[in-house]
Amino acid sequence: MHLQTFKRYLGIIFYRTVAGIKSESRQRYLGYVWFLLEPLLSTAVFYVAYSQFTGHQGPGAVLLILVGMILWQWFEGGIMSGAGSIKSKFHVLNQCALPKFLFPLVSIAIHTWKFLCVSGVIFTVAIALGYTPNANWCYLPLLFLLQLLFIVSIALPISIGITLWTDFQIVVSSTLRLFFFLSGIFFEADKVPEDLQKYFFWNPMAVFIDSGRAVVLRGEAPVLERLQITVGATVILLLLSFVAHAYYDKKILKLINL
Repeated sequence: MHLQTFKRYLGIIFYRTVAGIKSESRQRYLGYVWFLLEPLLSTAVFYVAYSQFTGHQGPGAVLLILVGMILWQWFEGGIMSGAGSIKSKFHVLNQCALPKFLFPLVSIAIHTWKFLCVSGVIFTVAIALGYTPNANWCYLPLLFLLQLLFIVSIALPISIGITLWTDFQIVVSSTLRLFFFLSGIFFEADKVPEDLQKYFFWNPMAVFIDSGRAVVLRGEAPVLERLQITVGATVILLLLSFVAHAYYDKKILKLINL
């Protein structure tokens, strides 16, 4: 049922995504250039701290942080924009009965497009610096698809939760801030003590970031065992997400208006 509904509204998702990208670029003086500048500025800040504490400097250190940063910003941006998307579109929902999951999906699609644009530039720079693509780079589309599904699986239930309880957004924001420091964005996974690494990789974002670095920076295949666990968790979360949306889809406006 949800798959048929998704196919029926696929055109709306595409149209609203394109419109959202154009609208966001028009609101900023630098337009599309800002999509690239945002992760670069964040990387510059962390590179200064990282190089001072570890002594690891140069293009390799910059790319290490940059790969982690663009993957994290895609995740965080998709979650936070998708989380409040239903609540911000109440004026539309009161006039037109649309499936509620459309709104977080559009928000996620916008951030996914920005991520793809930025990652294309970053990977081109990596190649220019000598990180030669090999057969393992074929894992990148799979990694991106898996992370996209993971973002969807988290954003969908959160969008319901924040619509019903606005203060939940503070909880989500604080939790993301905690996981930002626990995902290995500005340090390598091998820096984590060996006895703690299995707990470190319980965090799917740590798996995605380490896998992306393995492919791009080390020319290695990702550790498939870790990805299998992440795939299993993502599938379960996706199923629970669509169950939650199916349950609240017709009820959420009534619950808010009580």
